[in-house]
Amino acid sequence: MYKPLRYDAGRLSTIKDGTASSTTITKFDGLAWTSGYVRRAIGTDVEIRLLAMEDITTAAGEHEDIQVLYIGGGVEFECDTTGNMAISYRGTKVDMTDHDTLDEDSAGTDYAFYIIDMVGATTDKKCRGYFVQKVS
Repeated sequence: MYKPLRYDAGRLSTIKDGTASSTTITKFDGLAWTSGYVRRAIGTDVEIRLLAMEDITTAAGEHEDIQVLYIGGGVEFECDTTGNMAISYRGTKVDMTDHDTLDEDSAGTDYAFYIIDMVGATTDKKCRGYFVQKVS
């Protein structure tokens, strides 16, 4: 099932346990993903979809909640996946399995959906994110 979320409301959201360890993030920093956690963006990052909406300092071996503003994509969706989810899928693009399910661990090339978070337990097989607009 592809369930639309926040299509008629703000784009602020809190990512639970979302920050990379040993990092300092300042409000309005552009953020990028590393292994499913956000960090300050650097010059070689090619996709920035999040903006920090608060200051956060994360200790070594820890992950903190962070409020972010989504700055890309259109309508946010909650989607079913074929298998269990993992934190490391956050910030990745995946293929669709079919008309109502995503292939969360795909190594394909269609990359139709951009995952921003898991929903519930890993075994709930659900994620949130945006459909990707093709440019080629």
